[in-house]
Amino acid sequence: MILNKKNNFVFKKSTMKKKEIEFWENHYLNKIEFTIKQDISKMMDALNSKDKIRNDWINAFKKSSNRNSDFARGAERIYFWLFNQFGIPNSSPIGSDLFFETYNAFVHIDIKTAKINNKTDYKGRIAVGKNQTSYSLSEENYTVNLPTFYQYKNKICLTYFINIIYEEIENEINIKAIYVIAVPNGKLSTFYGYDVYNASKNKGSGFRYKYQAKPKFELLKEKPYRIRRLFLSKELKEEDIIGFKIQ
Repeated sequence: MILNKKNNFVFKKSTMKKKEIEFWENHYLNKIEFTIKQDISKMMDALNSKDKIRNDWINAFKKSSNRNSDFARGAERIYFWLFNQFGIPNSSPIGSDLFFETYNAFVHIDIKTAKINNKTDYKGRIAVGKNQTSYSLSEENYTVNLPTFYQYKNKICLTYFINIIYEEIENEINIKAIYVIAVPNGKLSTFYGYDVYNASKNKGSGFRYKYQAKPKFELLKEKPYRIRRLFLSKELKEEDIIGFKIQ
């Protein structure tokens, strides 16, 4: 990392060490967590704002063939609002639901929703699409469409997921847990390798990031968690949602 004539930090792609990558992954994970935790009730009230007009959309929702996607689309609006001061939005068609440029990075944040009765979609793992990560393994038959570093000023590419687990009973949607997860940059694939990899249901479309296997930033001294709890219903145990308990 160097300081240019305009006193801006610029990364040299060839010299950034794996520990530095994890430092910035953790830095922006902290920033995401702080942004949301300033007012958890604000987030929850906004996510539940759908209930005010439930009678106007519920019939169309019942007929939908992909309710998860419909629910996620509504949640995306809320997080774009919450992150309106996070960075400069980027209009690239290849990237995450929320995509921001900051002074030293390009930050992707995807919203993933999962029904609580389908544990394969959340407990200890999360589906990662090829437009949502730079993490790849050369031995596997899949490609990713995000770079480890963008050519523009060699800014690092960082990817995160906000995982919303909800319960649907008689078309009533209740949020049960929300976590934010940092996916390793592709340069870290030589370190994390297959430990955090599960093949996707659809070959060639991506993989499942198995964060339960290595839930911490292994290269940082304090080894903070790569996953942070934003909300958990009092009636649930954390182990039942992410497969372990955050200390």
